[in-house]
Amino acid sequence: MRVLANVKREPGEKNFSCYMNVEELKTGVLGLGSSAKAAIDDMLSGWQDAVADLKEDGIEVPELEIEYRFDVGSLFSYYDFVNIVGVAREIGVSPSVMRQYAIGIRKPSDERKAQIVNGFKSLAGKMQDAILF
Repeated sequence: MRVLANVKREPGEKNFSCYMNVEELKTGVLGLGSSAKAAIDDMLSGWQDAVADLKEDGIEVPELEIEYRFDVGSLFSYYDFVNIVGVAREIGVSPSVMRQYAIGIRKPSDERKAQIVNGFKSLAGKMQDAILF
């Protein structure tokens, strides 16, 4: 079963959150953490607890295929090896604007979000083409 998990950090909040709603089982799980990875791990731990409770109640729980969706700040937190300046340069945006997106001061448009994702993919492609000798 495929489900979505949203990973984000609200402006002014210290922690990241990861929320997954499993409609078919009428249950949801929230994870919190100091990084996007920690929030995801906390949510997955909570999911294991929920699975145990559901099974205890005689409910069959299918395997989940979780698709993670990130806001800009959580994307940079999760892929912490990619830096804001590099992605900004890749897509032709000011690094200060990109930082404002990452900390939630400004919200990127849908078009800008697509540019950011394409910037990540472009950088990944360049890394994939790297040859060491």
